[in-house]
Amino acid sequence: MPPPDQDASSRASRRRPGYAAVVFDLDGTLLDSARGIVAGFQRALGSVGFDPPDVAILRSDLGPPVDVLFASFGLPADRMDEAVASYRSFYLGEGLAMSSPYPGIVSALTALTDAGVQLAVATAKRTDLARAILEHHRLAPFFGWIGGADQPGMTKDATLADTLRQLGSPRSAVMVGDRHSDIAAAHTCGVGALGVSWGYGSRAELIEAGAAMIIDAPSALVGLGRSGIYAR
Repeated sequence: MPPPDQDASSRASRRRPGYAAVVFDLDGTLLDSARGIVAGFQRALGSVGFDPPDVAILRSDLGPPVDVLFASFGLPADRMDEAVASYRSFYLGEGLAMSSPYPGIVSALTALTDAGVQLAVATAKRTDLARAILEHHRLAPFFGWIGGADQPGMTKDATLADTLRQLGSPRSAVMVGDRHSDIAAAHTCGVGALGVSWGYGSRAELIEAGAAMIIDAPSALVGLGRSGIYAR
């Protein structure tokens, strides 16, 4: 058996460094925003004379862009622009006050920033809306890039790929999210895939999508910038 100091040195040499960049989903990962989103859906659909589905259905998938979601509910194409505009107007007003950062998120972001990790956001929301939300909650200064779905039909894969380019294609990166689309985008872009259990997706969904690990508290995010314990 090697001396203790030699053994410790050997373990340290095998330890992978932390990630150079961490990209976060927004809703269900950084912010608990379901109440405001669902209220916005109800207001927007009602404003164009379309009966909103039950709340359980409205909450079942908060990840897709709002026009994609409204189309899945059966909203006619000729009412789409009006409904989407109504949703965004509501959310930028009343909806913002209905969301809040998950407990421990600010501390985790602070620790990652102090460790020199690049932070970014990749969301299905439009960039200007995502930025307004993050600024409202005083989270925007943590992020070197806020990436949104600004083009019609833009997928989470494309949003994440663009975000990584904007960060300078870091040597190692991980996508952190609460839904299958976040995990799938990470795999498509060749980066780590970390699921969080406090959001709107189930643990089973994240496992099936291929999350490398699922964490249960924002405090566990600090390890991404220190020991690389979630590095692939």
